[in-house]
This record gives sequence, C-alpha cells and structure tokens, in this order.
Amino acid sequence: MPNQQLISRLQSLVTANHENVVSLRRTIHQHPELAYEEHQTSALVVSELKRLGIEVICPVASTGVIGILKCKNPESRCIALRADMDALPITEKNNCEYKSLNEGKMHACGHDAHTATLLGVANVLAQLKDELEGTFKFIFQPSEEKIPSGANAMIEAGALLNPSVDAIFGWHVHPEMEAGEVGFCSGKFMASSDEIYLTVKGKGGHAAQPQHFISPLVIASEIILSLLPITDLSIPRVLTFGKIEAHGATNVIPEIAALAGTLRCFDESVRFSTHEMIQEVCRQIAQKYQGDCDVNIVVGYPVLVNDEKLTKSSKDNAVALLGSENVHDLPIRMGSEDFAYYTHHVPACFYRIGVGNKAKGITNAIHTPNFDIDEEALKTSVSLMSWIAVNALGS
Repeated sequence: MPNQQLISRLQSLVTANHENVVSLRRTIHQHPELAYEEHQTSALVVSELKRLGIEVICPVASTGVIGILKCKNPESRCIALRADMDALPITEKNNCEYKSLNEGKMHACGHDAHTATLLGVANVLAQLKDELEGTFKFIFQPSEEKIPSGANAMIEAGALLNPSVDAIFGWHVHPEMEAGEVGFCSGKFMASSDEIYLTVKGKGGHAAQPQHFISPLVIASEIILSLLPITDLSIPRVLTFGKIEAHGATNVIPEIAALAGTLRCFDESVRFSTHEMIQEVCRQIAQKYQGDCDVNIVVGYPVLVNDEKLTKSSKDNAVALLGSENVHDLPIRMGSEDFAYYTHHVPACFYRIGVGNKAKGITNAIHTPNFDIDEEALKTSVSLMSWIAVNALGS
C-alpha cells in the first residue's frame, strides 16, 4: 500500500477512535494514582488491551502492564512504545467536568494523555495488523515521577525481552507548543537527575550567646553560596537547592539544618565528579566551623540520549504526516525523564507533542494545579506514534 494511502487509512482510524481516546484520558484524569499505586489505571489498560485482542502481561514491576501485538512475520522486528501512568501529589484547581476526584492527586504532567494515546495507538495498529510486519510491544509503566524509577523496574522485569526490542519510542506533552505541532532533538536531549540531601550538624544554644553555639544555619548558608558556581549552563550543569529546614527560633540556634536539592548534568563523568566536588566542599566548610555535614546523593535518572538515526527517520515521518511547518527542532532540556533508562539499552527516540492552545487559554505549564491540554492534540499524538511505529527501522 503506498504511503499516502496508508496515511489516509491511519488517519481515518484515528479520527474514528478519537472520542474513545478522549474518554479514556478523562477517566484516567479523574482517577489519578501516585507512583506504584496505579492499580485502577492498570486495570483500565488491561481491559482495553484485552478488548482489542492484544496479548497482555501483568503485573510487571508491581503495577506495570505490557501488551504484545503480533503481525505478519512477528519475529522480523519488535518495536516498543511506552507510556507512563503515574500522577503527582498536587491538588487540581481546574473546574472541568473531568477534574480529579482524588484529593491531593492530579495528572499535572500529562501521563493521562500518554496512557490514553498509547491505548489509541494499540487500537489503530490492531486494526492494521494484517497489513503490518513484526511485533509491537506496548509498555505501560508505573512511577516516572518518583525514584525508584518505573522504567528501570520494567527493564529489570524483562520488558525489553521476549521478544527482544529493536527500537523504542516515547513522547511527552509540551504545553509550550500549540496542538498539532511536534518537536524532536537528536542525541543528548534531557539531563541526568540526582537528589542531593545535606544534613548539617552544629551545636545548639541561645541565640544571644554565639560563644556557646555552632550555627548549622551559617554552615548551610556558606555551603549553598560556595556551591553556586557549579551551576554553569555552558557545560551544561545545574545544582539547585529547593529546601532548607532548621527547627530553631528567633532566640534558639538548632543543632541541625537539613537541605535538599537537585543536580542536573549532560555528561556522566561530569555528573559523578560533581558528586565528589559537593562532598568535598561540604566537608571543608563544616570543618571550618567545627561542625559536620552528612552528604547523601541519591543517584537518579541518567541522561536521555536519542538515537540519531532513529530520531532523523522519526522526524522525517512526522514531516510526511504533519507537514514541515508543524515539525520543530527542540533544544536540550535540563529537565529529566526516566525514559532515559530505555535509551541506554536499545535505540530510542523520545519526542514532544504540542498540547497548548493560546486561543482557548490552554497555556499552563506542567506540574501546576491548572495544567490541562487541548484534547485535539490527542489526534496528533495517536496518529504520529502509530505512523512512526509502522515505519520504524525502515520497514
């Protein structure tokens, strides 16, 4: 079947199933579940995959689900498509009809759209299976938002095996772009992410008697200022502290101050040498004031690296489907994403789908209580992932 005919057939299937995808997204949005608590979401995914006649493997890595669709010559290739399912501990402020029903939990990062999209893609590919080659593996993973990573857990549970995956694709909502637009970045795309926890120990006392106390607040303050030069966007590398806690008072110096921050890097050697730098700076400053500092660095997600050949072909396929005016080159992002783990095991491409709509007032950023998407973007997300999957590896 010529490409244009297949595009038309694919788009007609996407359009016919659009209301169902929107309904799935709204159902998931109304019932957000945090990392490794995605039981209701997993059950919905399983039900939909079984309805489509797709083989289901679950549970995987606690609440994960894998769907397997075998087409003609199923052993010729295996293309994996991934969606994350977890929500965030945020209280939603939207007043839409599909507002979160779970107090203090919200799909503020678009994982509801990711999951509904992949179910939509499964629907499209299931209907085209007699015309397609190979095997498609649909990976619905838990816990993207929280360490320990759901992606890593899925990999350890064998998600990339039986059959072995030849290439994997994923995407993320991008409210900075309008619905209908998409973006790609070849090579290193998103930063590694480590959590930094510092426990500064001094000597408590009366605030009016500095000769009798060692202020952990002074030590903590100097540590923060001394670590500022680590942030250098030319490397690029970012170290930011977002929390400092010390239970003193106006006239009470506490014994302990606790700090929490994040380190973002694009080079693994720079990343781990920075760990050593942080530890040494903390040791020296604490020692200077006769205090102490415990450094706990929780190693998080690695750098997300898009395979250059796979990304180029995916971008070319996006242009064929959507037109060059709707396909953009994106800069690197200091944000992190646990899809990165997959990129260190198999050729991968992670891209962005515009979900904003300035005319409709849909402009709020992710991880905010007013985040929402233009649901017309779900047509783009389903059609593009389906089209990329069909054409993956030059098939």
